[in-house]
Amino acid sequence: MRTNTEPLTVFTREQLDSYFASYVGMEGGNPGAAVWFCDSAPHPGVAPLSGPLVPHARPTAWDADYRHKYRHHMERWQSHQRIARIMAAARARVFKTTMGEQDWKHYFDHHLYGPQGAEFKLSLFPLPARLTDEIPWSKAFRGQPELFPRQRYLDLCRAGRRFAFIDGIRRLWKPKVVICLGERHADDFAQAFGLAQAHATDHVLQPADQPKTLRVLERDGTTWLICPPLAGAGGMMSDVLLDAMGQYLSRWLRPDDFSGHVMDVAREPVSQP
Repeated sequence: MRTNTEPLTVFTREQLDSYFASYVGMEGGNPGAAVWFCDSAPHPGVAPLSGPLVPHARPTAWDADYRHKYRHHMERWQSHQRIARIMAAARARVFKTTMGEQDWKHYFDHHLYGPQGAEFKLSLFPLPARLTDEIPWSKAFRGQPELFPRQRYLDLCRAGRRFAFIDGIRRLWKPKVVICLGERHADDFAQAFGLAQAHATDHVLQPADQPKTLRVLERDGTTWLICPPLAGAGGMMSDVLLDAMGQYLSRWLRPDDFSGHVMDVAREPVSQP
């Protein structure tokens, strides 16, 4: 975070548009994986904004170095733990095994977002909605006219190259399933992934818990599941719901989707002007 003695670098719209048209603000993993998880924004602290702005041409991954660096923080990352539970449940169903109570923990500790793993995590917008719990958007970006008010930043991502980049990497990597977290962002998911003409149905997830409705859209060999978020009063937070989500996800997966994908470094993301 900038101190009072540091000069403020004011970023132009063109600089920000170019920076956002990259893997910035994505937790990462393996873009060649069968399953993608897409949130509206990254968690606080994921994508600090400081100059010079260099677009992220490659996704990050939770490799051994990353896990060592953040080993004291990971136990608090509840949303990622819930994603690990979904994936562990999907894997158990695919391999026709019984899911143990700690299988999600093993998946989280050893497999989640791995460089050759079974999932990739991206976000529609590259900057956290709040940089920290103490610093609101209005305070963090008051000196950045292209980012304040926040609506100006959101419009830049939608109409600029960020959403075009997301559509481009989806067409490049062709995941089997994209799980979109947060139905209130459905319009943005539809715009970013070009789902206006996609075939759409609803699926009700109803284990021994409150039923949750998933919007299921299909286009170009990929299925999108627009579902409740993984936090909040209306979210998918219970183990029963997360397990049911994983079991439903498994219908699109095969054992080799969990065998590890070697990311083809020769393939470059497609970014449209």
